[in-house]
Amino acid sequence: MKSVISLPAPSTASRGAVAISPIRARAYTALLLGFLIYTFVGTHPLADTSVGERVDGSPIDRLAVMVLFALALFVIVRERSVALAYLLANSGQSIIVGFALLSALWSDFPDLTLRRALLLSFLTTIGLGLAVGAPDLRRLHTILFAVLTTVVILNLLATGIVPSRAITDIGVKGLYAQKNVAGIVAMIAAIVGAAWILGAESAQSACKGLIGLFPIIVFLFLTRSKTSINLTGLGLMLMGFFALAERYGPRFILAAVSLGLLALALILVLFAAVDFDFNAGLTSVVADTSFTGRDQLWAFALSESQKRYWWGHGYGAFWDVGFGNDPTLRVETGTWLASTGVGVINQAHNGYLELWLELGLPATLVAALTTVKGAVVGGFHAICSADTRQNRAAIGAFAVLLLLQLLHNLTEATLFMRGLAFANFACLSLFLVSRARRPSLSQTARIHQ
Repeated sequence: MKSVISLPAPSTASRGAVAISPIRARAYTALLLGFLIYTFVGTHPLADTSVGERVDGSPIDRLAVMVLFALALFVIVRERSVALAYLLANSGQSIIVGFALLSALWSDFPDLTLRRALLLSFLTTIGLGLAVGAPDLRRLHTILFAVLTTVVILNLLATGIVPSRAITDIGVKGLYAQKNVAGIVAMIAAIVGAAWILGAESAQSACKGLIGLFPIIVFLFLTRSKTSINLTGLGLMLMGFFALAERYGPRFILAAVSLGLLALALILVLFAAVDFDFNAGLTSVVADTSFTGRDQLWAFALSESQKRYWWGHGYGAFWDVGFGNDPTLRVETGTWLASTGVGVINQAHNGYLELWLELGLPATLVAALTTVKGAVVGGFHAICSADTRQNRAAIGAFAVLLLLQLLHNLTEATLFMRGLAFANFACLSLFLVSRARRPSLSQTARIHQ
């Protein structure tokens, strides 16, 4: 008998019951919509924050997170056993959050670390609440697609209404502080939308999905964020692979693996042609081997991370720590990094170096492996499980986004970074794919609000 895997249903007075209280339904709806607005619109759209504001934090942000945290706790308490199972299935995520809080003991700036680690723990709790209290995956997937499409349309409207704030010389930033953030939001929306179309039950539904996907793709290209555009292309190819694997089965998968191995062999041959000189090989495929000056930043970040090899400087205690303590003040003179000014650079532009700086190398490895595990298990579930096509499409979207986050963190820093759109959504994705790791979490009852 095929097993149907779905999100755990909320507890009721009777295990066979399928209804939940109106209060609980409204609390979950408020939690979901609040989370999506906080993550993809923010509390300060079209605003540029100063260095001082980034250090002190926003009172409005704190209030928003605390309200969402309270709603999440309400959901989690009602679903204690399911929440515990999700936490056990995501032990790596729990370890990172716990270690971030613990790092206040040795942090260079304990007050900042405690405050920022608490924010990470609150957002993780919100993600847990969304996962354990969610309706069936297709319904959740539909809400995500609808809200993200609406957010993109708002960005396009803002671009047309206030172009002086929403458009820069290097691309459209929409409601956000920079175009790279806009690119990330568009990338997430595109993957969620493409997966929703793959799970459509009729041609009419698929056409509606394509209509919603169109403004997302337009906005993505308007941002001119090369990283997000390229990763979106990769993600869409992976979604196409899922669809073809479902249609043609094991033969297609074996053929694709064979082609992949041939491509790898070709790359090795080309690499051997340049005497295994990595720099020469990189130059042949990448026009700017400095990655717009990131090489100097990476060298500085690596040097600083090795000063606190095992434990890091404390979560959130390296960048945005005040004018007099800014790390760029320690940069060797004569480099572009030293001339940027205090507060202009506030991340290592590499998520692995960033986490190493803050929490040390062991925690960085745990964070990376946790995300890898989520992507692999979620991808396997999307292709090979006996779940419904709609559920597998949703899990496939979350798995692809986790994989894209791993790649995205080679040039940006979002891995377990507090409050960032990609980090918030990845946290939710890890919880949602955990049911693929632990089939015992599943129940087949649906939620009727």
